[in-house]
Amino acid sequence: MREIHRFTEWLSFHPTADEIARGVVTEYLAPIGANRCRISRLNKDDSLTFLGEYGYGEGIEGTNFSSKEWRSWKHDEALIALDVIEDDWNSSKSLSVIKLRDHGAIQGFMSLGFANPVEDLENANSLITGYGASVSLYLSLARDSKLHNSKSGNSTFNGEKEPAALTKRQIQILNGMVAEKTNHQLAKELGYSVSTIRHETMRIYEALAVSDRKEAAEKARSLSLV
Repeated sequence: MREIHRFTEWLSFHPTADEIARGVVTEYLAPIGANRCRISRLNKDDSLTFLGEYGYGEGIEGTNFSSKEWRSWKHDEALIALDVIEDDWNSSKSLSVIKLRDHGAIQGFMSLGFANPVEDLENANSLITGYGASVSLYLSLARDSKLHNSKSGNSTFNGEKEPAALTKRQIQILNGMVAEKTNHQLAKELGYSVSTIRHETMRIYEALAVSDRKEAAEKARSLSLV
């Protein structure tokens, strides 16, 4: 419980979804063998957005998948989320998917992978449930804050919230988003690490008050940023 309390306090510093995923794997759940984490959001139109990840190496955080697309996936992560597998764990006990809820409704998922099958499931479930509840609350508060900010604060002439200033590097990455380049392509092209691209991507989302690459590209065009 003390570690979960420390985790909750850390969330008050507003880490990105990538940073949360990395912290969960490398620090908080490292003692039970966690080696990857992905946090996703379920949108109102039932599309799914990967907000952040660590340990996957795929570089697809920020990607949005339509309802038809993600509900057709057949891998364990999706099957657990869709309750096709009637457990929070896959059969090998090396993957767990926690439903992130807000007022009882599912608002997203936190997927956790482990280097080896987890033997002490009772202890693992207790820890994972605690961290999942903290992430659920964090996402709920972040959403509420975004809604509040969209109704108040500085606005442009067309009623949209004035975006925060972007750095030169962020503009370069934003141009890449508009060109539909992947994080790995941008990292190679711009000379940064994939981790840096991911971090800056989340900062761009925050500055533009958007939640995925498609929205960021549309906002960039509408504001003549690229």
